[in-house]
Amino acid sequence: MSNRSKKAPKIMKCENKFCAGCGHSLFDRILGEVLTEMNIIGETIVCSDIGCNHMFQYSMAVDVIVPPHGKMGAALTAQKRVRPDKYAITIAGDGGAYAIGLAETVAAATRNENVTMFVMNNTLYAMTGGQAAPTTQLGQISASTPKGRTEKDHGLDFDVFNVMRNLDIAYLARTSVANPSEIRKTKNAVKKAIEKQRDNKGFSLVEVLVPCPTNWGLKPVDAMKRIENELMVRYEMGEIIDK
Repeated sequence: MSNRSKKAPKIMKCENKFCAGCGHSLFDRILGEVLTEMNIIGETIVCSDIGCNHMFQYSMAVDVIVPPHGKMGAALTAQKRVRPDKYAITIAGDGGAYAIGLAETVAAATRNENVTMFVMNNTLYAMTGGQAAPTTQLGQISASTPKGRTEKDHGLDFDVFNVMRNLDIAYLARTSVANPSEIRKTKNAVKKAIEKQRDNKGFSLVEVLVPCPTNWGLKPVDAMKRIENELMVRYEMGEIIDK
């Protein structure tokens, strides 16, 4: 029987260092494949937010800059204006992009900067112990909401589509890594978002729903089921803006 497994591209230089079942590793593989297939590894600089996603640089052979936590929108803007010949991409967490970094994220989008943001949404702050984030769902238990998030005490959870859908940007989409079909959609969205930058169309943001088995207190398979049964039902999925 022939081995039909697909080898990781050479940009993925070693095994990932994420927790078992973490969705970040799946996204990193997807991004590595897209950069390889587009033949733009040497023309890409990834702006890495501080967080679990920051671990990608240890397994992916690509140039990286690391700004202060949450400042990816501002850093990407500066990066692209200084080196317009390079692809300016960030891998960010929902906490950094939508909490401390929300102003920078929205400002870059409002200016329609020609940059690309990939935001991993696992509905909490994972690296620091699983505290509630803007995206933590109502009723969700976290390190800082032990009785579950409530609208009265913590407000409603944040949905980036509510902010971005009416802005003049190039591309806005939400996908997941919950199953093979969704992984294919994610890869297509990643490629399209980078192509928007290549064609000078402006700002792109792709939010990817990813599991965090460690802080969700679930086995990896059950964490994927949570995305399918809870998050993908709760969130609007697919391409919202495609200019």
